[in-house]
Amino acid sequence: MPEFLLSMDPFWFWLCAGFVLLALEVLVGGSAFFLCISTAAFIPALIALAHPGLSWLWSFTLFACLLLPASLVWRRFIRSGQDAKQGEILNERGQRLVGSVLILDEDSVDLKGRVRVDGSSWPYECAQGLRKGDRVKVVGSRGIVLQVEKYPAED
Repeated sequence: MPEFLLSMDPFWFWLCAGFVLLALEVLVGGSAFFLCISTAAFIPALIALAHPGLSWLWSFTLFACLLLPASLVWRRFIRSGQDAKQGEILNERGQRLVGSVLILDEDSVDLKGRVRVDGSSWPYECAQGLRKGDRVKVVGSRGIVLQVEKYPAED
């Protein structure tokens, strides 16, 4: 290890390492992995603060022992929750539109039609005939076909 690190107090090293890992978490975009790893760095810093004579060997050993539980916590609780949320609507763009209120560009024909959403045209189905200019609310989707119903007019 470089001489300047050996001359540094383990408390300050682990405190800086924890903050660097937190900064990486912010830069990477919130996967929470570096958050868990930074926790593993802050714990040796706190122990080094409570026990000023803590050697480098013990502080690195403590950090290494804390990496495994931190990684397991991330994998078990944080990552699994993120994967479940993304998997629900990742490939179902229509599901992201549920709850949106849209204005029709054309009359429905046989309870079907098309509506513009953010510059693209989407097919829709409805339970009642709708006219151009009607406000509709997306209540569901079946594949790429939006299920809409008439939305009450504003007073």
